[in-house]
Amino acid sequence: MRYECQDMFSHEVIATFDTYDKADNFMDAAYDMPDWWTTPAMAIVEVTDDEQ
Repeated sequence: MRYECQDMFSHEVIATFDTYDKADNFMDAAYDMPDWWTTPAMAIVEVTDDEQ
């Protein structure tokens, strides 16, 4: 099982993590940056091994 941070509109994979917490921390850090408005809207998507 892995977790992908994907662009909410294009579904492009931005980053992949092995735990939900790491993906959530990545999104928190991205939106805490001074230029947060340049960060695409993201969603965390759970991906099972058979979907690879």
